Amino acid sequence: MYVVAHVDTSICSQTSCRLCTQYCPEANTILYDAVRKTAYVAVDRCKGCEICVGICDTLAKHHAIKMLSVEEIEDPFEMAKGSIPSPA
Repeated sequence: MYVVAHVDTSICSQTSCRLCTQYCPEANTILYDAVRKTAYVAVDRCKGCEICVGICDTLAKHHAIKMLSVEEIEDPFEMAKGSIPSPA
């Protein structure tokens, strides 16, 4: 079983703090969608280190990120597909 970070967008969109995007050690893994005002995880890049969970829970006190098994995520690539701008 492989676990990855999952952002609860209903909580995250209320705060818009973006700390998780700054502390994630894996480049382009936790990104911010300015339109939806929420962070999201590129599941295919997440290594499961849980640093973002610590930042969100302890530093930001938002509790918007938790680790889920890849099998538990409904559509793991939906967020990444919908948030990446198409080339012009």
